[in-house]
Amino acid sequence: MKRHVFIVLFLFVLVLTFCGKGKEQPAPQYPSHEKNVAAPATSAADARKPLRIGSVDFSPAAPTVLDDVAAVVRLFDAGDDDVAFNFQWFVEGREIVDAGTDRLDRTRYKKGSWVYCRVQAVSGSRQSEWFKSDLVRVLNSLPTLQLEPVVDFSVPGDIQYQAAATDPDGDDLTFEVLSPLDQGIAMDPRTGVLSWRLTEELVKNLGESIEVQIAVSDGEGEKVTGTISLQFTSTKK
Repeated sequence: MKRHVFIVLFLFVLVLTFCGKGKEQPAPQYPSHEKNVAAPATSAADARKPLRIGSVDFSPAAPTVLDDVAAVVRLFDAGDDDVAFNFQWFVEGREIVDAGTDRLDRTRYKKGSWVYCRVQAVSGSRQSEWFKSDLVRVLNSLPTLQLEPVVDFSVPGDIQYQAAATDPDGDDLTFEVLSPLDQGIAMDPRTGVLSWRLTEELVKNLGESIEVQIAVSDGEGEKVTGTISLQFTSTKK
């Protein structure tokens, strides 16, 4: 009896094994997957690039009190046409609160002032970091010499001539005669008044005409020069 049971179980196992081999399992199916391809850059993509300021320069680079100062801004990425700028100007370390354009008026500083600005680029919702310019010092400006034509004078006689000059920085000015020297010409260095006693002998030695060269200086820059012309065609002019 036991033998019959064993044979039946053996045959049942063989049948299950045969049926399992005959039934093929389907291969697993996966969804198709293509490799991602980077999309070409578009204007919208460019618009999302960060704004960066590359430089801020001054024009003129060496200003005086005769110049308004303009800030010249350059971006790293120059392809944005709709970029605006915010400006902050500082003189001697203090912000000029109502100077919000690219230009600082010359009345806001004086000779020797230290000036700089901070700039931010803005395009839509994008904003750059604030960029600080170099610190620039306002330079000395030269005086202007005004020489009027010489009025008539008599020989022999005295010439009194007033030389005038103005200085944009308000500096004290000094006048002097550069030529001719050793001819008795005197000039007050502060007032610019020229005095000269002319004799007939002196005029005869000088010739028919002479030019007197005058200079003015503010003590910091080069001298500014000009000339007045004297004619000695007769003993009376």
